[in-house]
Amino acid sequence: MIHCGRSNTSLRAHLPRTNGPGTDIPRSLATLPADVVFEVSRYLDLKADILNFALAASTLLGNGLLFSLLPAVYDDVCLDSLVQCEATLAMLNREPSIARHIQTLTVRFSGSPHAGGLLISDLLRTLAPKLDALHTFIWDAEEIPQCDDMWLALRMSCPRLHTIGTSYGAKLPDSHSTLFQFKNLRGFRLALKPPFYDNHSDSLQELPSESRLWDMLIRRCPNLEELHISGAPFLPVSVVHPLCYARWPRLRSLSLGDIVLDWQPRGGGVKPPFIAFLEAHPRLDMLRTSRAALSPGLLTSLDHGALPNLKRFAGSLEHLQGLAQIYPQITSVAIDEPLVIRDTTPLLAAGVLQGLHCLTELRVAFVFQAAYECGRLVRSIVNACPRLTKLELICARRPSFTVDTLAKIISALPRLRHLRVTMVRARNEQSLRECAAVVARSNPQLRTFCITFISPSHPLPNPLSADISVNGGEPGHPYLESGNYVLRTDEYGLPSSVMGTERRRLHSCSLPPFGIAMPLPTLPLNTYTTKKYRYRFDLYPKSKKGLGVLFEKSVAGEEMRVLVLMLSLGGAALWVFFG
Repeated sequence: MIHCGRSNTSLRAHLPRTNGPGTDIPRSLATLPADVVFEVSRYLDLKADILNFALAASTLLGNGLLFSLLPAVYDDVCLDSLVQCEATLAMLNREPSIARHIQTLTVRFSGSPHAGGLLISDLLRTLAPKLDALHTFIWDAEEIPQCDDMWLALRMSCPRLHTIGTSYGAKLPDSHSTLFQFKNLRGFRLALKPPFYDNHSDSLQELPSESRLWDMLIRRCPNLEELHISGAPFLPVSVVHPLCYARWPRLRSLSLGDIVLDWQPRGGGVKPPFIAFLEAHPRLDMLRTSRAALSPGLLTSLDHGALPNLKRFAGSLEHLQGLAQIYPQITSVAIDEPLVIRDTTPLLAAGVLQGLHCLTELRVAFVFQAAYECGRLVRSIVNACPRLTKLELICARRPSFTVDTLAKIISALPRLRHLRVTMVRARNEQSLRECAAVVARSNPQLRTFCITFISPSHPLPNPLSADISVNGGEPGHPYLESGNYVLRTDEYGLPSSVMGTERRRLHSCSLPPFGIAMPLPTLPLNTYTTKKYRYRFDLYPKSKKGLGVLFEKSVAGEEMRVLVLMLSLGGAALWVFFG
């Protein structure tokens, strides 16, 4: 791998000597080995930059280098809509030379599962034999795959596959599903979608597939390293959840939603089963929990020295209050349980976060039941965490502040590189593009940022993991409009322009063709379409030469107009005096 500080002597050896200013530079670059070009592409953070680099290389140097960059372009593929899933998966089926480079594949789409779920899962079933390098596959739709043979094809055709993820909706996999036949998995993710809670939240019996799921994870996956489950409202057969008896020596990442792990009340002298589970997994470096899974008061029963590698945590402020004094080495915190806004909330949150001296990543969620200006709250959090490099704020239900106010507050974070804010639009808020310009001009230290406006009726976004996401793409939850932005710098490293990708969700009324009888309740009147826009704008447009600066809407233009006015008045006074 190429390092920035390494001498470029070996690189020069591959370049022909130049004899004059007329040397063809692209021809010289064409002599570079393909693996060197590939290593250069690994220094690019964004997929868009890698793709542009690949296209530029193919234009200047031919398609040979384009094929060498395919592993960098297609190593991590995330499909965010039904149309994108259909088009991309069909293309990959036709181009096995591209599909063989995919290592991580995420399929995410919303809407009616019967419209495209069967087609998508069938396309994946036929694509599986072509995914030679696939090691992670995530199905993140509203329902389970309609073609259950997709799991069988992935298990039989992808020998490197070690991490899978699925979602539960109104329909659940039966006990004989091929999903539960995997062995030696290293990672498993389960997300429960709203249709699941609508149809199964009142069940007081164990779901048919529950025992098969835990049998697969506990008995046939002894080397599990990551487990992420968003929650389950159903009751286990026993008073203690099977998870508490599991032992995975290599487990390093655990995320649990509203899972009730222990129904039996215990006295003060008996250690809860989940506390014993945590103490038996010293390699854990990421833990996300809830009040249902772990009461904040039980954290004091952890043995001294337990969880020595814990670096990332997600939970409630009360959980963090008990951990901050024990684990000051935590570098990433996600307060996903929304803060209750009271007069003492800013002081309490700031006091807890100040004890984490190594904190560099933070996500905080707020829910406002009434109009409340939370600038003071955000400012207290920013002052308590001066070393932040990643910050994500989620504010739901009511407008809380404007983007302009937020931009001024976070300017006090000199190390901040990535920002994501999800909020209800204020009444006097500017357009999304103008908001992006305000953030970029006030915070030149940023590299990427995302602004998402949600409706007051939208539920609070609930991420599945404790990881602070900085990637672009669809927000992954209901929204009105969203923008992902990347700051571009000039030759001096100063921000000069912004590359933006905006998405707007619009209502679309899809009516059936005339002549087809359809009951009124079945009309799809609440569907949405997404409009996507890409653009670039300069933060500081170049000044006009000559008298054109008089008409600029800038500080220089205002100063020039004042100067011209003063000179005109002075000239008129002199003419009157001497005339």
